[in-house]
Order: sequence, then structure tokens, then C-alpha cells
Amino acid sequence: MSAPRDLHSTVSIAGTELEQVPCTRCGDTSPHVLVELEDYLYKTPGHFAMCECRRCGLIFLSPRPVPAALARHYPPAYAPYRRAIQDERNPLLRAMRRRNIGLRRRYVERFTAAQPGRLLDVGASTGIFMDEMRSHGWQVLGIELSEHAAAYARERFGLEVIRGELSQVDIPSARFDLITLWDVLEHTYDPLAVLRRIYGWLQRDGLLVLTIPNWESVDRRIFGRYWVGYDAPRHLHVFPKPVMAELLREAGFQVLDNRATFGGYFAFATSLRTWLRARLAPGPLLRGVERAIDLHGVRFLFAPLFWLADRLDRGGVRVIAARKAGAE
Repeated sequence: MSAPRDLHSTVSIAGTELEQVPCTRCGDTSPHVLVELEDYLYKTPGHFAMCECRRCGLIFLSPRPVPAALARHYPPAYAPYRRAIQDERNPLLRAMRRRNIGLRRRYVERFTAAQPGRLLDVGASTGIFMDEMRSHGWQVLGIELSEHAAAYARERFGLEVIRGELSQVDIPSARFDLITLWDVLEHTYDPLAVLRRIYGWLQRDGLLVLTIPNWESVDRRIFGRYWVGYDAPRHLHVFPKPVMAELLREAGFQVLDNRATFGGYFAFATSLRTWLRARLAPGPLLRGVERAIDLHGVRFLFAPLFWLADRLDRGGVRVIAARKAGAE
């Protein structure tokens, strides 16, 4: 497939304005189209393509929604907008979610010596991670694009969450000990600019922890265009492992850890759900199959396979910890 000829054009489809763009890292205008995509999960109109830069290796979406149109692609039913763990009716699922949020907190504590400080959670969603960290002594602030999710975090947990896109948020004299981006960087328009802004917001030796879909995962090979990492038009970038490491170094960070973890069943199930919604019409059959995917016994059955995939660095999600390096 050939690359788009005009890389600075815009077009409106069903009221959504889309733009063709060159590589958002190096500006190269001759990308290779890897895969053509649609919004298989939520059926918003438009045709998209995930492109690979021939010069620097970054993978990016083009055409993509213009910034003013992006928020409408995050409906209230968007899967990451989850209710509080305390409100989970199923005791088994509630215990599993507590375990998972605890894993994230303990991962952070490995690099902070469990010393609470100031946390900024970018892409705070409904505030669940912020609430976990606050309960262990951290001072917390969040940024969230969705007003629906931000309002839930404020009302349910009493958290301070700024509604807005990261590049437009102003936090004067911000100095944080820890900034987290859980499954966020792939949603941003200029990842390198985001990393540089985060660098400026961190204290000397401050810590950045982020997760991204794992380009090297088994899931991508299994699901192809239906892989959760492609999730057009919400995912604007995909980061191969060496490209991500280069971006962090360019932004001034020292990478401490870069490996597959935190993936497991949720990432796999989202890819499977995407595949199903692309093939089955809405109705009893689709609802029944999706309910089967969510059965707790199913995820426990496959847990050893996901554990092995993570050990081989082929799990569904990559986690990265990086320290702010250099003098201010």
C-alpha cells in the first residue's frame, strides 16, 4: 500500500474532521502504511491507517482526528472508565482488581523506596490509581481528557482532577516526585513533546512510570488489525521497544526498566472483543460471547500462558520506569 500523497490535508467525515500528517517525530513525508483500520469497538465513522516512518521507526496514525474532535471518540462506555473497586459487586472481581492496583503501586514503590511524595497521574480516568496512592500517603493530582471520567473521580473519591489535554494544561511551578501515564502516551499527538513537558514537571531525580501496548507482543501477531494496540482512532501512536527507549533518552530520561508486564487477560480480551465486534452484528449472539469472555474462570484458565508471555517479553503491555537525568 502506498502512503498518502497530501500529508497536510483535512477531510470531514460524518462531522468529524480528520487530518493527514507526516511522521510526528522526524517529519518524514514518505511513511509506509502498515494496516488500514476502522473504529471496530465503538463504530465512530472514518477510515484510518497506521503508518511506519521509514526514517526513525515511529508508528503513527494518519489520517487521525484533529485535536478538537478527539474527545468525542471516548464515550462514557469506554472500557478504562471503570467504577470504584469498592463498588464492585462481584467479590472475586473486586479482589482481583485490588490485587492488580496493588501491583501497580508496588511497582512504583520499587523505585521510590516506598517514600510518599507528590504524584501527577496523567490520564487519571476515574481516579482509581490516584485513590490507591493517596491511601498510602501520596499527595495526588490528576489530568483527564474526559469530563465524564474526571467528574466521577472528583465526586466518588474527592480527588483533584484537571479536565483537559496534557499539552493545554498549565500547572505553574509544578515539581512532582512521580508522574504516571497508564496506557496514555499512545493517545497523544506529539509523544516527544509530552515526555519533555513531563521532564520539566518532575523534581530532580523524579520518576516517570508509563505503560504502552507492547508492539513485540504475541497478541499483535494473533489479532493483526484487531490488536488493542491499534485501537483507532484513540491510539495515535505505537512504540516499538527501541523507538520508545530513544524517545525517552531524547527527552532527557534514563531508562531504569523496560519490559512486558501488567498485560495478561485484559489486553488479550480487548483485542478479542475488537475482533468479534468487527465480525458480528449487535445482538444476543455478540452479547453472549462477550459475557463468556468476561467470565472469571476463563481468565484464570489462561493465566499461566500470560505469565509465560511476560517472562519472554511478549506480553500484551510494556511497562517502563525512567528517571529524570541531567541538571536543571
